[in-house]
Amino acid sequence: MAVYEHPLHERARLLLRLESVFAQVQRIHETDLRQALRPYIELLDFCARPELRLDLILELERLGQSLSRWSQSPEVAEGPLQAWQFRIDQQLKMLREHREPFGEVLRHQEIIQLARGRMGVAGGLADCDLPLLAFWNQQAPERARALLGSWVEGLQLLQSSMDLILALLRDSCAWSSVAAPEGRYGSALDPRRPPSLIRLEIADQLDCYPKISGGIHRFHIHWLQWLDHGPARAIESTIAFKLGLSAL
Repeated sequence: MAVYEHPLHERARLLLRLESVFAQVQRIHETDLRQALRPYIELLDFCARPELRLDLILELERLGQSLSRWSQSPEVAEGPLQAWQFRIDQQLKMLREHREPFGEVLRHQEIIQLARGRMGVAGGLADCDLPLLAFWNQQAPERARALLGSWVEGLQLLQSSMDLILALLRDSCAWSSVAAPEGRYGSALDPRRPPSLIRLEIADQLDCYPKISGGIHRFHIHWLQWLDHGPARAIESTIAFKLGLSAL
């Protein structure tokens, strides 16, 4: 199945963007410094946001309050709910005790600062333009591995906080099977308890993808057909897919 996601508020959008960059980091070979520079520069840009730590704390507090309300319902399984609440409390404790800005190790890496100035130039990360990168490319693999390991370690709290929030949003999704006549589907939302995340699942052999828009009041999905040549084309047939809306 192909899976698509769309955030319905800015904190969820921030977390999905962060996740996409961390996914790039995980795909990097553990000694490939050149490939690592772009995603780590993007992560440093995220870390430069002064409100990032506060956003994580506020989102975890919001999720914890929602779980507390759920615990009053006799229909909710108490064990999984307590497990989520424990994880949230532990993550909040670490975030509140963490005083050092995220990405502090990256800020002091000269090679990242030099590469940032070359990212807008085609081929700007060539060894001839970045002698420091040429130096690192000729070091023993163990030394490059240790350097990249220190970069990862300095972002573990940020990544684990992001992972926890997104895991809970995804786990709270209520799923339904729906159909989109002429490739279009829309629905109103309860503005008092709007979902944070829309998830779609569709058979991956279909050459189509969704264009999703929405806010706290309603959302709309427009399925488009991918073409080998030219822009995507609107689908005129009925598309069946699964729709998941987070309950948090």
